[in-house]
Amino acid sequence: MASLNSWALTTLADVKESLGIDSGTTTGDNLIIRKINQATDMIESYCGKNNSQHFISTVYTDEEYDGTGTNQLILKNRPVITFTTLQQRDTTLNDNNFTTVTADLYFTDMSAGVIDGRFEFLQYFNLYRATYTAGFATIPSDLAEACATLASYLYENSTSGTGVKKKSQGPKNIEYFVPTQGESLMTQLGLDDTLQRYTDIPILADK
Repeated sequence: MASLNSWALTTLADVKESLGIDSGTTTGDNLIIRKINQATDMIESYCGKNNSQHFISTVYTDEEYDGTGTNQLILKNRPVITFTTLQQRDTTLNDNNFTTVTADLYFTDMSAGVIDGRFEFLQYFNLYRATYTAGFATIPSDLAEACATLASYLYENSTSGTGVKKKSQGPKNIEYFVPTQGESLMTQLGLDDTLQRYTDIPILADK
């Protein structure tokens, strides 16, 4: 039996409801779970996250950063729930020796994921590292619904490719648009507007 990833964006129950499958019917649960995991990974990749970055609240420990030559450091994940430590590498003594930067020397914009320092972040590779928790304690409803829609599509098309246009299952009618050349799957399913809100657009530090 497949296991639902801890960072999954929706639940087995919600996808079964979207598909019109009774909660007591469990014969397709394994495949649905696999498709939820697949849909979650596809959405996170579409939104610019890598394999170690997730929408669900996640602790990022000793994440390394290059200095920017400005007084700002842009964290790789946002929104920030709690910020724990900022450290600077002491390259004059030991390449693996870090000194903790005291909290009174910087301010963390939690929603933007930006550290504003009272000093310049020196422009060296991997000079700084941060430990913090970022993401959503509860996945936003529109993001969860987008994942349920995509997982339902992947489940319905798991054996028939992308040829399914319409299917009736119990009282529920499921209809998919005919793929248009050049359109992404997210666009075909009408998910791109929702996902654009969560796409990781690179932020540049102020000069």
